[in-house]
Amino acid sequence: MIKTEISHFWFGEFKSEEDYFDFLGENETYYEDDDVEEKYISEFAKSQKENFLDHDFLESGFENQDVSFEEKFVNYSYYDQWIVDVKNKLYDLNQNLDKINTVVFISKDQIEKPVSVTNSKFDLFYIGEIEYEI
Repeated sequence: MIKTEISHFWFGEFKSEEDYFDFLGENETYYEDDDVEEKYISEFAKSQKENFLDHDFLESGFENQDVSFEEKFVNYSYYDQWIVDVKNKLYDLNQNLDKINTVVFISKDQIEKPVSVTNSKFDLFYIGEIEYEI
């Protein structure tokens, strides 16, 4: 039996690595008190209206080197299983692959209603769910 995973995928362009870490990094004070229902584990989680995301099921990275789109993301888990779908979805969204420097993907069950996020520091486009073999 082939085992598969379904993940939500986002790709985007961050202006700097610092902006990337500010958005996706875990809030250091999240576990400091018992009132976690009022807090978000990260700005990314907040943008998705989820107080907590299990980072064991999330993979992301900021890749700003001057290489092809495929080369930027070749070191991510199961890359060969999802890269073709990702490129097709990004083409359908008229995204410039050369400008994309960020990937985020997380197991489907972690986020109920995923959305794109755009502000002055970055554009992060939700491109949908992709199923791949693990």
